[in-house]
Amino acid sequence: MIVVVILVNVIAFVIAYLLTRGIKGQNFFRAGFFTPNLIGGIVLGYIWQFVFSRVFVSIGESTGWEMFEASWLSDPNLAFAALVLVSVWQLSGYMILIYVAGFMGLSEDVMEAASIDGASGWVKMKSIVLPLMMSSITICLFLTLSKAFMVYDVNLSLTSGGPYGTTEMAAMHVYEKAFTSRQFGVGQAEALILFIVVACISGIQVYLTKKQEVEA
Repeated sequence: MIVVVILVNVIAFVIAYLLTRGIKGQNFFRAGFFTPNLIGGIVLGYIWQFVFSRVFVSIGESTGWEMFEASWLSDPNLAFAALVLVSVWQLSGYMILIYVAGFMGLSEDVMEAASIDGASGWVKMKSIVLPLMMSSITICLFLTLSKAFMVYDVNLSLTSGGPYGTTEMAAMHVYEKAFTSRQFGVGQAEALILFIVVACISGIQVYLTKKQEVEA
């Protein structure tokens, strides 16, 4: 959850900033980055399973690159990295749209006034852009927190919790406990605890980030 939330928001924020600088074909890139979000998690997982198990292995065999010689999904550390990579690839597009909307809503008068006062690019980003973007950051952090905590479909189709249960995320663990092991009481208790944890962390995040919001 921590890795996905950080990577998704950093990548989405940077790409959204670049896509609002007036570069050529920026509307095409916006649509392209959003496309992975339209693919269902189950389908997405099977597509990337093929990429990691077949495409990467073929690249490793033809180039001799040790990193791609074996399927990432057979190594516990690389399987975790694969799960993170796919989750970031899927979620970033939606967050990019939210950040793009935030950047487009920034007051040009405020930015021009800062430039006239001699503010550098980094000073404007730290003292003006980030505070004014906090409403978008609040939304994106909330969405990525909840989605990263509750990921199940990609986890199921990509790794099925393997190898040896090293990539079994919380939602999959609860499902397996309740419906595979048929420990319904334990599964229900774990689901309730997971809900409380997600609700508390998300609530604290929204409270803290809302306090940082300012108006132009």
